[in-house]
Amino acid sequence: MESKFFKILCVIFSVALIFSATFTAEAASKSDLQNEKNKIENEISASQKKIDSLKAEKSQQTEYLNALQEKINLIQDKLDNLEGQRDSLQREIDAIQQKIEKTEAEIEESQRNIDRKKAEFKEVYEVYCQRLRAMYISGNVSTLEMLLETGMDMSAILTRAEMVKQVSSQDKETLDQLMIKMQEIEKERQILSQKKLELNEDKEVLDKQKAELQSSIDEIAASKKELDAEAAEANALIRSLDSKTTGIMELIETDRKKLQQIENELRNANNSVKPSGEYQAGTGQLGYPTSWRHISAYYPRYPSGGYHSGVDFDCPTGTPVYASDSGYVTVAGWTNTGFGNYVMINHGNGITTLYGHNSRVVVSAGQAVKKGQLIAYSGATGNVTGPHVHFEVRLGPNLTRTNPLNYLR
Repeated sequence: MESKFFKILCVIFSVALIFSATFTAEAASKSDLQNEKNKIENEISASQKKIDSLKAEKSQQTEYLNALQEKINLIQDKLDNLEGQRDSLQREIDAIQQKIEKTEAEIEESQRNIDRKKAEFKEVYEVYCQRLRAMYISGNVSTLEMLLETGMDMSAILTRAEMVKQVSSQDKETLDQLMIKMQEIEKERQILSQKKLELNEDKEVLDKQKAELQSSIDEIAASKKELDAEAAEANALIRSLDSKTTGIMELIETDRKKLQQIENELRNANNSVKPSGEYQAGTGQLGYPTSWRHISAYYPRYPSGGYHSGVDFDCPTGTPVYASDSGYVTVAGWTNTGFGNYVMINHGNGITTLYGHNSRVVVSAGQAVKKGQLIAYSGATGNVTGPHVHFEVRLGPNLTRTNPLNYLR
């Protein structure tokens, strides 16, 4: 009986041990899972803090980028102003230089007039001297002594001679000619003196204007250096922002003259290039230029606040780019600023579209195209931070930009 009871106790004890072990193992498993869960939650919390920190950092960087872009625009305005002043000073310097050259020519002419009148005076004077010698030979000593007692100064001789009443009419006429010649010489000398005075004054003004021009040129150089530094920092920040996001931005181009030249070339091409054959005008309802519909930047502002002339479709390099409507190509070329490899299509009815930053263009100027026809492959040429299709809609002969989303269907 005791043996049987002992066996029952052993079975119960064994079952208890097994249950206890199973319970302990299960308890341990739950504890590990809880610990793992806590660890994951802590990592999520840390990750969220990092995300929040990056968001705050990006927000600060974006604000800083906006401030940089505003400063860049102001420096460009300053440069425009300085270059306007420089051009104005240069025009003034050119005008003063022309005046100086004219005055120098007038001085030379005045000197020639003086020399000519001196020669004429000498000729008349020699005639008069002959008359004096004739008077001396004929015995008219009193008149000769009257004229010569003042010495050899011709002005005094002629003044005294003017008062001599005994001279003949011929002598008086000769004296009058000498007086007129002397007056003319004196007048030319006064003109010459005045011209020389004006010349000296103009040269002083010219030196002052040249110094001011050089100061303006130095200030332009300093401003351009500052502009380049700010643009380089802004572009580095744009690249940094784009490396953390999927957004694509065009880099800042500081040469307004080049950009304006490109715009002028676009207008000229759009108004002058004619289709090489028949073409079909567009309907005005534009199709998307790529099958990729994600827009990384809208018109007319980037997310950072900078101006954006179109919409950007984020897509890999080599993505097909299609004509958004029928028309003919007016530009299929390359510019190392702005658009890189780009295509422009005139659709008629005052609508023109532009496709920028392509890796390759497969159409040519004057070629007729149909809606949906392949015209290029996307890329990252020109001033960009990544591959995408830059798409613009422009209106009228002046190619005025407008929101492309108002036309896409």
